[in-house]
Amino acid sequence: MGVNDRLTDTVPATHVVHGGTQDIARDQWLPFEWVEPKLGRQVHGEIAVIRPFGTSGTLMAGFWRTNPTAPGASKDGSHRITYSSPLGDETACVIEGTATLTVKSTGKKYRIAPGSIVSSPKNLEVLWEIDAPNFKKYWCIFNGTDATPNPPTDLLISNVSDNPPDWAEYHFTEPKEGPLVAGELIFIRPSGSTGTMMSGVWRSGKGIAGSDVDKNGRMVTPYTGTLGDETILLLEGEVDVVETLSGKKHSFRAGDVIGLSSGMHVTWTSKGPFSKKLWVITRDKLPDPA
Repeated sequence: MGVNDRLTDTVPATHVVHGGTQDIARDQWLPFEWVEPKLGRQVHGEIAVIRPFGTSGTLMAGFWRTNPTAPGASKDGSHRITYSSPLGDETACVIEGTATLTVKSTGKKYRIAPGSIVSSPKNLEVLWEIDAPNFKKYWCIFNGTDATPNPPTDLLISNVSDNPPDWAEYHFTEPKEGPLVAGELIFIRPSGSTGTMMSGVWRSGKGIAGSDVDKNGRMVTPYTGTLGDETILLLEGEVDVVETLSGKKHSFRAGDVIGLSSGMHVTWTSKGPFSKKLWVITRDKLPDPA
């Protein structure tokens, strides 16, 4: 029996590092089809899945786009879609294009553009009026088993460039390495409609706290995702992720999607001078009471 066979026997099939760039081959973009509760089967735009699963719940992430030739779009590339996130809570980030979002139950309107982060609760019916000629977004969808008490009932719009005063050092405890500090973060979404779903922005680099960060801003930290699966859109910088058991190295650059599996030990290296990410943490278990 070889090393790879032994690893297969000891590592859960869900324990993988997912990753992909926005430079996706044309044949990997597929029509986005889903069932809208009030409208039935819908086909709008094109989808490319980077992360097809997590260790718990239903977890997916990737990119969605529309243009003049995309399914359901107008000839000029504008697009009008009613979408209620029936597949689960969605965290999205606009990469290209602009749109107006209207919550149908309240009439509230939100304008989004590149850098906008859109947090959509499951089953909230929203009209997306996308401007011509092109639009692209990163998306992460999660659906768990148990309903969350007092789930969100409105869209939450933020931006990757938001810089509130309440950045907090990220202190966490690794099962093997003990208490660590790795960069700093802000929270966007503390919970979702089911299970555990949190999101926010994290950064590291020169002058930012870290248990192992050098003068050039290079930060190294072990990580096992004890809070849940983590799905990432890398916003700035370059990152290496090394799987502890296999030694396999994954390299990512700004714009890439990264999927880390809860319980899988890796070493995360943020190259200097700075790195920044939009993160979503999910687990099919309600958060522990405070």
